[in-house]
Amino acid sequence: MNVTRNHLVKNRYLIVFYAFVLLFCLDGCSAESPQVESHKIKPDQSRDTSTEFAPGLPWLNVERPLTFDDLMGKVVILDFWTYGCINCIHVLADLKRLEEKYGDQLLVIGVHTPKFDNEKNLDTLRSIAIRYGVDHPIVNDIDSLLGRYYGMRAWPTRVIIDPAGKVLGKVTGEGRYDLFDEKIAELLEKHKAILNPTPIPHKLERELVASSLLASPGKIAASNAHIAISDSLHNRVLLTDHKGNVLHIIGGKNAGSRDGDFSIAQFDTPQGLVFSRQGIYVADTGNHKIRYIDLSKKTVTTLAGDGSLERKRDGQYNANSIGLASPWALALKGDQLYIAMAGSHQIWLYDTATQMISPFAGSGREGIDDGALKIATFSQPSGLSIRGEWLYVADAEDSAVRRVHLEEARVETIVGTGLFDFGDRDGVLAQAKLQHVLGISTVDEDQIVIADTYNHKIKLIDLEQGEVMTLLGDGRPGILSTIDGEIQLNEPGGLTIMNGKVLIADTNNNRILSHTLSSGRTEILKIMVDADIDVKE
Repeated sequence: MNVTRNHLVKNRYLIVFYAFVLLFCLDGCSAESPQVESHKIKPDQSRDTSTEFAPGLPWLNVERPLTFDDLMGKVVILDFWTYGCINCIHVLADLKRLEEKYGDQLLVIGVHTPKFDNEKNLDTLRSIAIRYGVDHPIVNDIDSLLGRYYGMRAWPTRVIIDPAGKVLGKVTGEGRYDLFDEKIAELLEKHKAILNPTPIPHKLERELVASSLLASPGKIAASNAHIAISDSLHNRVLLTDHKGNVLHIIGGKNAGSRDGDFSIAQFDTPQGLVFSRQGIYVADTGNHKIRYIDLSKKTVTTLAGDGSLERKRDGQYNANSIGLASPWALALKGDQLYIAMAGSHQIWLYDTATQMISPFAGSGREGIDDGALKIATFSQPSGLSIRGEWLYVADAEDSAVRRVHLEEARVETIVGTGLFDFGDRDGVLAQAKLQHVLGISTVDEDQIVIADTYNHKIKLIDLEQGEVMTLLGDGRPGILSTIDGEIQLNEPGGLTIMNGKVLIADTNNNRILSHTLSSGRTEILKIMVDADIDVKE
């Protein structure tokens, strides 16, 4: 990679103070409303505008690397993000709205600045771009060269540049759609004499991918008779028998938020699933809702969330009266439905009897603090499992496994030490390292299976022995090992235990695996659709 600071400053983009009166947040994912920090960079009037904007860095969604000429005459937003950060994912929705409104007058460039080692992989980033429907150009800034140049210090950060090439300032944290909308309109009016309506040379990654029955399956759940799979990229839930025969496909490939019978119901990027006696609770992540699939009536209804992204951090509410923040995983104990609210770094509780909802554990700040429920902190909780009085939590952004004692109302950490402490190390709990854990399921009181997602492994935590050990995966993203033919994984996102087997949602491989704990044998669970099943487009 031959990018240098001198390459990057070969432009006349001058960063100046601009009146974004916002809070600036330091280091880590930020959900807060932010402020600007600015730097002055001496312009180089002799630059060649045909030179590349980010020389030496790989691009996605374009036919060729973009040049400064491509940027001139457009309002440009540089979106500094990392794909494991839920707050960055929230920003994508606002950016898409702006792109749809302003067309080729606005150019959004996603500058991917990875936090985790695994996020540097370009092929994985390509899958992520497809998964989240990102059609604007993406540059993979794996060493944060652009990030440092533009003063990026927290995810997400957006830098706005006017059509004349002047860098006006930056905004950290999510939200602020109205601010950007107003500013873009103002800049287009001010610079209408020099606007460049020429489209950039798009070449969308999603158009290069073959279709498959499953697309980025996120989570999986099992009952005595059924398996439920959140077919996340297809915006639907598949219900199968234990052999993988599809009984119902609930939802269609087009994202939506429609209640009703199975033929018309819609979801948006569903994730967490948990069976009840009569149906399935669904974390409808993209809609910021909790939905319920009634298997006897064959209907879908909304239980919680009004569809807005909201972060109320205290109090009790009628479940349909407020917005939620990217519910990602679910666990059920009696009439208490626990929700991993990834977007607010909390665990929430929905009472199925009273239909009330409230924060249960976590202050809402991002961190890895143990203790009482209201002072403890989580970092994008993304997996839940209950055993006895313990609620186990896959805490993704701090690469940790946590647990909550439901009677004693306290939080403790099993593995993990901090937001930037990650790796791939088995062994004693105090020294073990994980990388962005998304899935978790208990085998018994002492054994916990986790999806060590960014290490592309399934691991077992033995509480009695105080150790972590790898069950499946060699740490490389793939399908089959070129050495011994053993099955590999690619960012497994969810798992569950069924009859002595670990069912695994092997997310980036678009498949379900079945791993037998006693023998260590792993097989692909073939998902089969009968001809009379309606596969809705």
